[in-house]
Amino acid sequence: MSMKTMQQAVGNLPRLQNLIDASEFDAVVAVSPENVLYTGDAFISTMVDIRDRLALIIWAKEKNPIFVLCQVEEGYVRQESWIQDIRTYKEFVTSPVDLLAEVLNELGLDRGKGGIEMEYLGVHYHQALMKMLPNLTLEACDMLFARARMIKSPREREIMSEAFRGTEKALMETYAATKVGDSEREMAFRLCDGIMRSGAEKVAFCHINSGPNTGFPHMDPSGNTVKPGDILKADTGGFYQRYYSNVGRTAKMGKPTDEDLSWWGRLRDIHHRIIDMVRPGNTGAQLFAEATRLHDYHKIPFPYAHNGHGIGLFIHEHPLISPHDNTPYEAGMMTTVETRVRWVGQVGYHMEDLIEVTDGAPVLRSDYFDNENIFVV
Repeated sequence: MSMKTMQQAVGNLPRLQNLIDASEFDAVVAVSPENVLYTGDAFISTMVDIRDRLALIIWAKEKNPIFVLCQVEEGYVRQESWIQDIRTYKEFVTSPVDLLAEVLNELGLDRGKGGIEMEYLGVHYHQALMKMLPNLTLEACDMLFARARMIKSPREREIMSEAFRGTEKALMETYAATKVGDSEREMAFRLCDGIMRSGAEKVAFCHINSGPNTGFPHMDPSGNTVKPGDILKADTGGFYQRYYSNVGRTAKMGKPTDEDLSWWGRLRDIHHRIIDMVRPGNTGAQLFAEATRLHDYHKIPFPYAHNGHGIGLFIHEHPLISPHDNTPYEAGMMTTVETRVRWVGQVGYHMEDLIEVTDGAPVLRSDYFDNENIFVV
């Protein structure tokens, strides 16, 4: 059995507990792999691979949380999690929702108000739960978990900073080793190997392209070969202790043209100005409005829905740099700033960095691969 305490967990669990206690809910239920990991400090991989093998954490106000999971995972979770009260179900014999209903009844919440991750819970599970507990009021609590995860713990910030630097190193080494005639897949092999060697448990995504394919945002690496004068572009990341990295960098096979330098210089100006706005009190909506204005000033197309995003156990977390996010930045938040331009089937330029919000000026945490200038191969 684990001797871990809540204070030893990676995430900001005291903040989550305070949000639960101050919420409208009598209890909240974590259902997604990400929020179960965040709350229980144990990653159950089969939650991702076998979607009906649910694990859930029920955290009632002013009570200790209860972990509901498949029997086959019990030993591992008892070793890894700080949660002591663990209830198990036998797969194909007992539904996880039956056990959830039993726990809610035990807590006296069959007539209470519960919060659950509606963005993740399947409709058939929701219907089954409401049939068993018809007097339970059940509403979405996804944003409660999102608000908790917005402020990163010191350990989270350290993990994420090292994750980005590891991915940057892999990307720089990949570009440096690329030769005319290499295929996009050959670049991807090197990049994925570098991400794993830098400490990732797994490659999350690997979009690396050359020439006309850089005009697409997320094209899989293909057999297309690198030619003299090609732009090389990557948007890639790995899982580091289950936290995402998400790095964008651009290179050139040969000397950049005047046109390359013109586009890049204008994009860098936008990038720096938006990064400088990542300060307490500002909102993603304000940053997006300024990004829109700057793209217009520089005569750069800006058809995008966001210009960066919070990041952590989810690839996109709040706050988003979008017109719809009015969450004020606070010290301890981590966000990407993502500046790019693309013409489908022609060319694209992309930069994406990790920024930490502090009480003062923003801090660049993706500082291994300096892309102030287009990297020349």
